[in-house]
Amino acid sequence: MFSAIDMEEHVVRPIGRRGESRARVLEAAVKLFSENGVSGTSLRMIADELGVTKAAVYHQFASKEEIVLAVAQPAVDGLTSAADHAEQQSPPHARFDAALEGLVAVVIQQRASAVVIRDPVAARLLETHSQYRIALNRIQDFLIGSEPTEEARIALALLGGSLFVSGTDPALIAVGADRLRATLQETARNLLQPFRPPA
Repeated sequence: MFSAIDMEEHVVRPIGRRGESRARVLEAAVKLFSENGVSGTSLRMIADELGVTKAAVYHQFASKEEIVLAVAQPAVDGLTSAADHAEQQSPPHARFDAALEGLVAVVIQQRASAVVIRDPVAARLLETHSQYRIALNRIQDFLIGSEPTEEARIALALLGGSLFVSGTDPALIAVGADRLRATLQETARNLLQPFRPPA
């Protein structure tokens, strides 16, 4: 027999209209992931943030891992689009420029996703996400080549980490998107300039 508390946990209280419910879960998850990290956030905490039962959250997502991937998906899609756009450019230095600009754009446009992507738990989970890995590898090829030197790999690692931190730094929230984009692009270009294909 279920206790009253157990029965309460198994009642699915609607979070909102279909489609809105998932969005509300993701919004609450981003807030809590930002405050507590992915490992420090439980499904119970997400449910409490929404004022619903865990069963209602499970009705939208099968696991916390599924929520993490859903939060990151817009950034993954953005990286894929950036790689697709870069691939259409010619010659190689134009692909470099397009990939760099696309990477910066994703960081700025998907700040919520960036918070999750830089989380260590989420980063390990994304390592198994084929679309994410393929998009990143394509971007890397456009920026530092398919057989990069150690110096190039180090420079790209430094750039990647710095970009995602810059995109989520609370101290930069007040900076306008255009100003942030221009500054990040200039800094990124300076860092990777030694590896840019000649014009």
